[in-house]
Amino acid sequence: MAKTRGTTPSSRRARAAALGPGLHPGRIELASTKAEGDEPRSFRVRVQGGKLVSATLGPGVSPALAEECMREGRTVVLVDDPSGIQIAGALQTAPTLAPDAQGTLALEAKHLRVRAERSIAIEVPGGSLTMEHEGLVRIEGDKLVLDMAALVRIFSARVEIP
Repeated sequence: MAKTRGTTPSSRRARAAALGPGLHPGRIELASTKAEGDEPRSFRVRVQGGKLVSATLGPGVSPALAEECMREGRTVVLVDDPSGIQIAGALQTAPTLAPDAQGTLALEAKHLRVRAERSIAIEVPGGSLTMEHEGLVRIEGDKLVLDMAALVRIFSARVEIP
């Protein structure tokens, strides 16, 4: 086979795998373990129709996003670039966890679990709730400090302390 002038085997492979203009959905199936030399980390992505292509991360795309999409089977968006196929982002199918225009962040669930390895703190002006991994719980407010470093039990339908 005669060599085409001005192209290398790798550039011919990249052009053969081109997707064409527009945005293309795909799912990441495999990620390279590390970048080799100066080449960016690559991902094997299955596009519609079952074809596997090699892609790199586009500008501003976090490697953690690509890893998350691969783990969860989320759809990524691919674009064709002169340098090859790039992952431009992820297709979002659920709302982002963010405060609304009034600054309210609402979490609604049948069960809500928050886990932390060392501690959890909830703070508002004038008060806080802190839980430490040793079992220490501290509720602090302008007119109350409750420090539970040992056993505290209150069994009652109503408690009044003057």
